[in-house]
Order: sequence, then structure tokens, then C-alpha cells
Amino acid sequence: MGNSDSGRAVEIQLRWPPFDPDTVIASELPIAHEYFRLSEETVTPCAVKIGDESGFHIHRNIVRLSSGLSECRDWVTLTDRIPGRVERERKGWFITPSKMHRDSRRLIPFAVIGIIASLAIHAFEPALVNWGWVDGSFAGSVRLGLLDYPVLLLIFLPIFFIPIMMRLLASVWDFQRTRKFRTNLPTTPVVNVHDDDCTREQISVQIDFPEIRDGWISAEARVQVGLLNPRRPMLLHALGRKDGQQNPPGISTPLAIRQYSSSELGTGFGESTPLEGPDTKRLFLSPLPVQKRGNACPVPLEGGTPTLHLPEGGWPGSEYHPLFATHWEIILRIERETDGPLLFVSPLIMKDDGRDSNISHMPTQSGRSEMADS
Repeated sequence: MGNSDSGRAVEIQLRWPPFDPDTVIASELPIAHEYFRLSEETVTPCAVKIGDESGFHIHRNIVRLSSGLSECRDWVTLTDRIPGRVERERKGWFITPSKMHRDSRRLIPFAVIGIIASLAIHAFEPALVNWGWVDGSFAGSVRLGLLDYPVLLLIFLPIFFIPIMMRLLASVWDFQRTRKFRTNLPTTPVVNVHDDDCTREQISVQIDFPEIRDGWISAEARVQVGLLNPRRPMLLHALGRKDGQQNPPGISTPLAIRQYSSSELGTGFGESTPLEGPDTKRLFLSPLPVQKRGNACPVPLEGGTPTLHLPEGGWPGSEYHPLFATHWEIILRIERETDGPLLFVSPLIMKDDGRDSNISHMPTQSGRSEMADS
């Protein structure tokens, strides 16, 4: 390319966290790069640096390319409204998964270790019995049908099924709560934001509950901001991969069923919720993969105008781009006497004044609803 291609471009560099970020070494994952052509008529976006380059991060800079600009896509981003795909997934009433889902996942590693340990002990059982390390009553095997099973394995095997039974009971309880919840939705609260500048430390919000139901104990509100998953085609292109080939680390193969193809907001990293609803509206609020919360503030059930603190860090305003999407929302949490808390989510459009955003650490979390801190 010649100098005729010279011009400004938006450079985005990111190492995106996978579905379970704690299970990988961030520095070993590939870094994605993408450039977008910036025309004279396009509003120049602010520079963004979230996270350190050695870990999970996303950086956006304005650069000048000496060649190859004509091969870049145009920079097009949405800042004045919330896309329909986001409103469908992150607006309205939600319930929280049973706590037994989280407890069962935490028990599984111990059950697996117990089974592996019992098999290992059985392999060296004669020597361990001779040395007196294992009592003879725990040695040997038990015949069940045509097969012999180690005694220790029969002891640990029921423990292995405890998390599975907990998961099953939790899913049944969630399903019952879901049917009850869907057939009689509460009246939508009224949420009016008086300030919409992301550079403020706090905003004033008018919240009214047209309906207060029996069993509602208290309510609180908070503001949270986060980054949505990059859209799968754009992320694969930035990584130099093609769909249908081997997936980059941390990205799952897309499945042709609704809960994976549409409810992951573009990428489909894994099973974000333990239960899907009978319609297109999800039942549980999926956690944002990158998220920061402001402090919770009590809200009277009779309504009021609480002052909500914005999340710390100087986050950029609302913006929806296939690779870089900043999403703001207000979360109302209503504690109930029975059936667990209710969540009402109201997305926000927060204006950006164009100042650079520099956040030293990217706050990541598990993509599972039951493992996220609700």
C-alpha cells in the first residue's frame, strides 16, 4: 500500500478472559489485535486502558497507519441507545439461582479427590495393610453382581453423588419458583436517573414501586458497569482465526441450540445459567465477564431518591461495539421472606466526556450465575 492509505485508525488490543478465568494462566493466552478506519466525520473515541498487558486486558488507542488502512473496517459504534440484544438479556425482572448450585460445585472437587484416593489406596492395599497404615476392615473388595468393588470406593461413591443430588434438588426448586414467578410478575418499578455523566462520583435516582407485595422485606440499589463479551466473528477475526477451525483457548464451539446461540450476548463461552426458561427471556441474570459494582444503597419500599455511588476506576461511558462494549445498569435487589431475592435491572446510557480511561486491573469473574456474587 502507498501513502494514500495514510490516516488515523482505532487500534484495539485485548486478551479476553475465558468462561472460568481462574482456571487459566492469563499470560499464556493469545492477544487479539484489530484496526478500524477512522474517517474525518467520525467522532474520535477516547483512549481506554483496562488491565495490564501481561494479564487480561483491553486497550484502545488512536494510531496513524502508514499503510493498509483501506483494508480496515470503518469504525462504527453505538453510544446513544442500548441495542435490542442487550435489552432482551439484561432488562426487567430476574430471580437468583438456588445457593445449592454453588455449594454443589464446591463439593465436587472433594468428592473426586476422595474417589481417586480410594483407588490409589486400593492399588497399594496389601503393603499398606502390612505396614499398619490401613485397617484390615477397610481392605479388600465387595462383590456386587459380577464385579468386585474396593471397599473404600463404596464408601466414597455415595459422597460423589451428594453434589449431583444437590444440583437436582436445586434445579427442581428453581423450576417451581420460575413457574410461580412467570405467572404473576410484579409491576415494573419506575426508575428515573437525574444525572447521566459517567465522570461523576454519584448519581441521583428516583425509584418508585407501584406495587409492594406481601413478603417483601427490604430493597437496595446499586450501579454496576462492565464489558460485554466481544462478538464471536469479530473476536475470531482479531485473533486471526476462522469459524469452523480449531477455537482459540477460552472460546467454546458454538452449539445450534437457543441457550448457547443467543443468550451469551455473542460469544457462547459456556453454560452461564443452570436453567433456561420456556421462552426467549432468560430466568437468571448472567454475570458480566468484566464487572465493577458501586456500593449498595437502601431504598424504601415506599419509594425515594437515593444517591448511588458509581463504581470506582473512571470507567468509560456507554458504548456498544462488536469488540468493545461498555454497559451500565442499575440493579434493584428485593429481599423476600420466601423464594429468594428478586432482581430488577434497568440499563443506563451514561455519557462520556472523551477523557481517557485508565484502569490498572481488569475485574473478572466466573461466567456462571450461581458462582458470581449476586
